[in-house]
Amino acid sequence: MRSLRALYCFAILLPACPGPTSATSASASGDGSTTDATGDPTAGSTSDDPTGGDTEQSVDPVDLACDLMREACERQVACGHAIVNNNPGSVDDCLAEQRCETVGELLDLPNIELDPDAVEACIAALAAASCGELVTHGLGSDPSCSRYLAGTLGEGEACHGGTVSDCAPGLSCVFEGDACPGTCVAPPAPCSEGSCGADAFCAVDGTCQPRAALGEACDETKIDFDNLSERACAAGSHCEESVCVADLGAGAQCGGLDVHACGDGACVCADLANCDEPADFTCRPALGATGEPCSTAFDCVEGLYCDFYGGNRCAPRGERGEACNESFGACLHSLVCVDGTCADEQASVTEVPLLAEHESCIGGGSCPLGTACTCDDADCVDKHCLPAPGLGESCAAQDLDGFACSEGLCDILASHTCVRPGAAGEACPVDGLTFACASLVCVEGHCASMAQTLCQE
Repeated sequence: MRSLRALYCFAILLPACPGPTSATSASASGDGSTTDATGDPTAGSTSDDPTGGDTEQSVDPVDLACDLMREACERQVACGHAIVNNNPGSVDDCLAEQRCETVGELLDLPNIELDPDAVEACIAALAAASCGELVTHGLGSDPSCSRYLAGTLGEGEACHGGTVSDCAPGLSCVFEGDACPGTCVAPPAPCSEGSCGADAFCAVDGTCQPRAALGEACDETKIDFDNLSERACAAGSHCEESVCVADLGAGAQCGGLDVHACGDGACVCADLANCDEPADFTCRPALGATGEPCSTAFDCVEGLYCDFYGGNRCAPRGERGEACNESFGACLHSLVCVDGTCADEQASVTEVPLLAEHESCIGGGSCPLGTACTCDDADCVDKHCLPAPGLGESCAAQDLDGFACSEGLCDILASHTCVRPGAAGEACPVDGLTFACASLVCVEGHCASMAQTLCQE
């Protein structure tokens, strides 16, 4: 299913459309032209200009992004399964979850533009794709859907990074230490988990980045969370509120803190039947070996993951061709679990079964809108499609599914509660990396703006 990187796209790039502005939004206003479940490519494709002339120059970029989201929401309602969110309501209810004003904030930044041709191509791809493809990959179903909003700076030009890079697609903004600005460069062959040595980590852009020392600034947004063993801070420290602080000792309370707060130890809930409060989690001296109890995928030694289907026990991560389940990290990076077997990411499953409410989802599949694949008990021996939690409610029983909530997103990066990504300045519950903010960053209890995610000269 969709990765954390895809969730970033939903939290950042297409967060709500204020209302219909073009013909692609007309199908939700009662004219009967909604896209059907088979994906009629003609739905929502007519022009607003009664003369048939070129109106590209007069259309606001935010409106174009909203047109794209309307098509996605129309498909979501027609399919009855989550594509961009898990809201069980109408097309307009789906749009209300997506906050297009955040796209406007991104477009106000220098060197970020929206590509109308990519929007048009993405809308056509969404209309033509099957429901199975859409619920499996969301806006990752077609390359145009990931490049319609992108940086414009060319190779060798100075850049400032940000939640959405200001470098053109295919280039990365690379910084020399703490220097700002960086430089747009064509990335070398991407690194892999553990390939960067003891003093660096493999970043989400495929480059090796230096680990920050104790007391220095750190940025966990650069980590590909599929790389379970990577750390943004040097040994003996972890990243809290964007600063490397000393690891906690055995017995210290670690609930709600960074996943690496216990250092070489593990943050574990001793009583798996009572893990609702931060105080229920404490540091144990060492990461778990094979067969030892765990609470998250990061609680086990390198090469192991937390098998949520095997009684929350540490188990070996699968190599190519080996059996796997849907537990996070079940396959070695960058393999993915495809139909129960670890395979190359490029061979990822193209469609998943579309399940019904109350149906078992233990073997994978998509639960219908408004429901989520929910563990039956603390051991999660079986799971069923049950009503999804709402805003403010815990989504821990939904097994690290970012789309587990009937409203907003499951904050699998921080609080494990259902949150709606907030705009700049809005209150957020946990400092650091979080889905509670559209920028993905909470600073001193308030969501950072997109501009604040840029490096500062």
